[in-house]
Amino acid sequence: MILPETDVKCLLFQRVSAIIYGFFNSISLAEMCEKRIAVKNLIEDHTMDKDAFKTQIQELLKAEALDAGAICKLIHEQLASDAKEAIRAFVALTEAVVAHTDLPGAVACMHFYATHHEQLREITLEQMREVIRRSAAAASDKLLVDAIGLNTAIATAIVRRLSVLTALRPGTYVNSQSWGFGQVQAIDELYSKVIIDFDGKKGHAMSLSVAGQNLTIASEDHLMVRYIKDPDAIKALAEKHPGELVRLTIQSYGEMSVVRLAERLAELKLVDAANWKKFWEAARRSLKADKAHPVEIPAKRTAPIRLLEAEEDYGDKWLARFAKERDIKTIYDSVLALLLAKRNTLPDSYLSTVSERLRFALKGAELTDYPRYAQVAILMRSLGLSTQEEQQEQIASILEQDEQDNLLLTMHGLSGRDVAALTTFILEVTPENKRLLLDHLSLFYSPTLTAVLTTLKGDAETGDAVRLLLARQAAPLPTLVVWALRNLDANPEWRLPTIYELVSQAIHVVEQRLSGENLKMRNVLQGFFDNARWLEELCGKLSAFERQVIFERIQASSIWEPSSQRNILVRMARFDSALTKHRRQVKAQVEQKHITSQRSLTALKLAYEYLVNTEIPKNTHDIATARSYGDLRENAEYQFAKEQQRMLLARQDEMLRRLNQLTVADFANVTCETVVPGTRVTITGATIGTKTYTILGEMDSDEALSIISCRTRLAATLLGKKAGDIIENFPAEKGTITVKLAAVDPIDDAVRAWLADIPTTHTPSV
Repeated sequence: MILPETDVKCLLFQRVSAIIYGFFNSISLAEMCEKRIAVKNLIEDHTMDKDAFKTQIQELLKAEALDAGAICKLIHEQLASDAKEAIRAFVALTEAVVAHTDLPGAVACMHFYATHHEQLREITLEQMREVIRRSAAAASDKLLVDAIGLNTAIATAIVRRLSVLTALRPGTYVNSQSWGFGQVQAIDELYSKVIIDFDGKKGHAMSLSVAGQNLTIASEDHLMVRYIKDPDAIKALAEKHPGELVRLTIQSYGEMSVVRLAERLAELKLVDAANWKKFWEAARRSLKADKAHPVEIPAKRTAPIRLLEAEEDYGDKWLARFAKERDIKTIYDSVLALLLAKRNTLPDSYLSTVSERLRFALKGAELTDYPRYAQVAILMRSLGLSTQEEQQEQIASILEQDEQDNLLLTMHGLSGRDVAALTTFILEVTPENKRLLLDHLSLFYSPTLTAVLTTLKGDAETGDAVRLLLARQAAPLPTLVVWALRNLDANPEWRLPTIYELVSQAIHVVEQRLSGENLKMRNVLQGFFDNARWLEELCGKLSAFERQVIFERIQASSIWEPSSQRNILVRMARFDSALTKHRRQVKAQVEQKHITSQRSLTALKLAYEYLVNTEIPKNTHDIATARSYGDLRENAEYQFAKEQQRMLLARQDEMLRRLNQLTVADFANVTCETVVPGTRVTITGATIGTKTYTILGEMDSDEALSIISCRTRLAATLLGKKAGDIIENFPAEKGTITVKLAAVDPIDDAVRAWLADIPTTHTPSV
């Protein structure tokens, strides 16, 4: 009986697989790879001359000083022509680095694996983790491996973390996402910590696990290293050679947008906001003129600036490489770059390859990456590479609602320009879905909402929907109020509420306790009122009566920051002097600044660092894992992970707001004439006897020492009072009671010791 060729192959695989399965737990990495390669050799009769390559590899492996990087480079060159022999050489290299207990060599091997894992399918990540583990023979190396989460980290994370940790030496310059630029002072192997002098904190003790995730190593050519050694030279670079400074910044910190570049240079006080436009224009001209060192400057301010090795000619070699590309993002970005180079005209010779790769990307993004799926679908339509029927199916997938809302997932992951393109795509192909878009207006984030409403400008049905949503006086939508105040005169035909009604809603929003996107919009609205020019223009649009109502409402509110509230009232009274007589004369109180102790601020920074570098990356990994399970519509793990993501990002927003707001107070030399933060108060009352509290900053609290925050209700009733005062509204378990403020004293030694106990690590709550 003669079997078809495919059946022969199947039988061969089954028989050899059975053999491999029986010995799986007893054979080495090298033996495993040999078995698998042997199976392929039974099927593929393909041999090449390997002598020269083998000789080179053997010579390098026998060298006294093993150079894993050089061997990996040689294997990389061999992969394209003889993958089987290249894999054998790679396995031999992993055995050599284990024999030499060469941890840096093992990291080089893991890096090679991370880059070429598609071609190294015979080798598993767990086997590569074992190579790392067995290469760490010295106690110091084991310490580093234990700190990176080897059992759970993916290949790229293992490489990045170990590359950082193995490079840490006293004197090494590092950069931290949370603490900024610093210099390593020592490695504390006993407590698994690295001691770093940061600009804002000397002698900071960072755990090795956090260091591996949070730090990057700064070379001698790094902008900050050069700035520390010769600040005048860098300042001169900013003045005379702006293009070189931009290039140096990108080389030092990696790809970044124009917006982030401006922020980074402003942080270093090299280019301030007032001079940024002039600086950037000069830098851009210089970068474009330098053909020897090409730079990709994107049209969008939020897209990254990239340094290129050479200008791409988008010829036959590029097309051949592109035809093999499998990364979805790279496929999409490459087509955009091609269109830019070809002036938005796609030559006929490129159509087939571009269409095939975009279809590959579309299929790969379906049900896993909704924003990218939409981007690819829109691009295919613009190039005429999809049929009307296919476009309708794509829109149906984007708009589908089951246990999740695919439209929201898509819109919130797109830029404003892409949101506008998607809105146009939906309305042109399936105009009946306009109602679904309008039903989502209250759910869109601010950039998404702006892009959608800009696209629908002039549409009467959209105007009715917006007007109806803005009529919700009792529960205004922060995103929509912000949009309306920014676009008062842009849509007169929509007959939006009056400026007075919108400002009333804005005040209502500012007075709420919000989180996430709504908190961002609350801060935007607060910024409107704090802007003197905006406030003056507002007063000019209100009637005298409306100004008085707004004035009195802001004055009566207890939620506004005292300094902000006072400035708003003064500016309104300056515009309309009649408002002065409505200004209440209140007893001067001690204005509470956003202060806290160094101990509490450090604890908050450590908590933020743990959130950003541990909790959020873990959640991202959980989302990716859950996404791999398949259909997201019936994927409970994915839904849970996404909900966790929303909570984590809201907590990140709140913590970052606090970090930017707080300043450190040492509570030294505090006068005790009245109760202020940094004083110890004693109160007496018939029902409570005698109680003592220490009032510190707003983040400070310790029940055992009776330390309370200056922002608590109890502290608020005491601040500004003198010893001997009678306090009638003192908070109690049930309502309020009357007490006497018996004494106001300096803080005691126990509290000072508490303040001096600065934490060095974050302990997650159970």
